[in-house]
Amino acid sequence: MSKILIVESGSSKADWLLLENGVSKVSFQTKGWNPLFMTQEEMQVRFQSYHGLKGFYKSIDQVCFYAPGCSHEESRISLRDALVQVFVNALVEVESDLLAAARSVYKGNALFVSILGTGSNTAFFDGEVLEAFTPSLGYILGDEGSGAALGKRLLVAYLYRNLPNDLYSEFSKIHSISKELVLSSVYKQENPNRFLASYVPFLVAHKSHPRIIEIVKSEFQNYLDAHLISNPMCREFPIAFVGSVAFYFQEVLKELCLQNNLSMSEVIQSPIHHLEEYHRRKIDRNKTR
Repeated sequence: MSKILIVESGSSKADWLLLENGVSKVSFQTKGWNPLFMTQEEMQVRFQSYHGLKGFYKSIDQVCFYAPGCSHEESRISLRDALVQVFVNALVEVESDLLAAARSVYKGNALFVSILGTGSNTAFFDGEVLEAFTPSLGYILGDEGSGAALGKRLLVAYLYRNLPNDLYSEFSKIHSISKELVLSSVYKQENPNRFLASYVPFLVAHKSHPRIIEIVKSEFQNYLDAHLISNPMCREFPIAFVGSVAFYFQEVLKELCLQNNLSMSEVIQSPIHHLEEYHRRKIDRNKTR
């Protein structure tokens, strides 16, 4: 019997799936992982706190862990070492969340893969090689089109009182915030990207409002300009979008792709079930060898 643990994580949430002989045994969701912002010891403690994995630590044969921050070699090694300490009998594979997105949307033909979640990232995938043409610069310098970028734009508009009266009033009713709270959360507290992205549900709830449409369109256009339109191959291959931000604002994305003469192939909210199929096919291929 083989047990494979698949983890697909973004900065805000992580989906966990345990396959036993290709059949789903355990699945649950936790807050997200980013090894750039965690010590190896913190990661080990978190691993051991998940009740869904109790009794499986020693019996798991393989761990496939996809997370942001894993393109940074030191962070990738730190996460791998933490996994090895907990899943003592497992072959451990640590990969980027971008590869998870690519594997989840690849259907035999090369394409661009775009993550639009708490953060954002883009690469070209031919089924084997994942090539990022522009770097991922994080929520301060980059992450155009992401939940963090959209949340930042909303908060700035609110604090500058640049929202229409109806939106300003509605936001004030739902969120009790001040300049001091925002500055502290962004500059002093942990996970400021999550804090900024936590305001995306307000944008989703009011996505038909002209001001919200304006904010989202402008931010998505920034993303397309920086990461896709700047690439001379952008109109030769389709683009698949992955992540909650892309999913909830897919109509805006479709409109912008049409305006920019880009081909959108699909939008998926979460890669985990597509990854399940990818790893099942891999198990089947190994059985036939």
